[in-house]
Amino acid sequence: MAGGTSNRPIPGSLLVPPTTTVAVRRLVFLMLPFLLPFSILYGLVLTFRRRHWPNRNSARLDAPVISVGNITCGGTGKTPTVEMVVRELIDRGWNPAILSRGYGAPPGISDGNFLQVDFNKGNDEYRLLSENLPSVPHYQGRDRVACGREAITAGADILVLDDGFQHLRLHRDADLVLLDALRPFDNGRVLPAGLLREPIGALEAADLIAVTRVELVSEERREAISAFLKERFPGIPVLLLESRPRVWQELYGETLEPGFLKGKEVCAFCGIGNPNSFELTLGKLGIRLAGFKPFSDHHGYDFETVEGLGTWARELGVDTIVMTQKDAVKIPKDWLDEEGGPRWFYLSTRQSISSGGEPLVELLDKLAPRKS
Repeated sequence: MAGGTSNRPIPGSLLVPPTTTVAVRRLVFLMLPFLLPFSILYGLVLTFRRRHWPNRNSARLDAPVISVGNITCGGTGKTPTVEMVVRELIDRGWNPAILSRGYGAPPGISDGNFLQVDFNKGNDEYRLLSENLPSVPHYQGRDRVACGREAITAGADILVLDDGFQHLRLHRDADLVLLDALRPFDNGRVLPAGLLREPIGALEAADLIAVTRVELVSEERREAISAFLKERFPGIPVLLLESRPRVWQELYGETLEPGFLKGKEVCAFCGIGNPNSFELTLGKLGIRLAGFKPFSDHHGYDFETVEGLGTWARELGVDTIVMTQKDAVKIPKDWLDEEGGPRWFYLSTRQSISSGGEPLVELLDKLAPRKS
């Protein structure tokens, strides 16, 4: 793994999330003196842990492990990137399995040692990946070493660790670390004064840094992020990833082209780590929003909530409700009012490389060469 040689500070233009409101900025400013000491202490502990965690304490498994992770709280596009990597491994003739913690899953799953669960018992990411990669086993549990061993016993010959950058207990053969182009470093501070899980210097441990959602920012911003990363971490390749709309899928209905809703007024909701990314995506598709409701990440929908969303749309005079696939996998068909109610769609997307993908190909050629 390459290390950085520059201590260049993060440019201010990369620290201010574009969607941060004046009220939120004021609240953060007022709370900062109280939170900053805890943030500094927490950052020091995390830095010590990463630098001094002995290699002998990281369990090595009998198969290569590729981690897809990040250094910020909230969504950075890990799940679609996991899907992208797994599809490439399958194309190369390998038998991958996915390992994840299972946040938001029922307690018996998320607290267990290991478990390959059925669709209805997994968390939203498990369900999404199961829909898109039905032949790929997915193990969820706190003990990802045990999950990995179980996967290998069942026939997996390579493992993809979802959200694994901070999981030092399991040895990784490659660390792919994601940054969201919309808010790559939040305010540059570690929890609780910011949303960084670790100080930015932790990126020195990455094998590849991928900037996601580049289609939602300007060329100037993409170049600024790339330039900073290449100067601060000169030995670590940077690649740019974009999320490409594939189809609009009606819940239990039609499949339509991405441009189907262009110019149409809809109601939208989502429960993802960065809801602003979905709102911006809808705008790029030319969709007009009559209303937008963000929920917390991994939000657990119930019948009353879904019924309320339908009522909300009708009150606004809108006949179409849209969401992400991560939301759709948690809404059963029998919750929907099919007679006279709004139509419900989710946007199916596919993560792809925008530029700088050669190092990823080289890394996979080394760890998972094509099988004849």
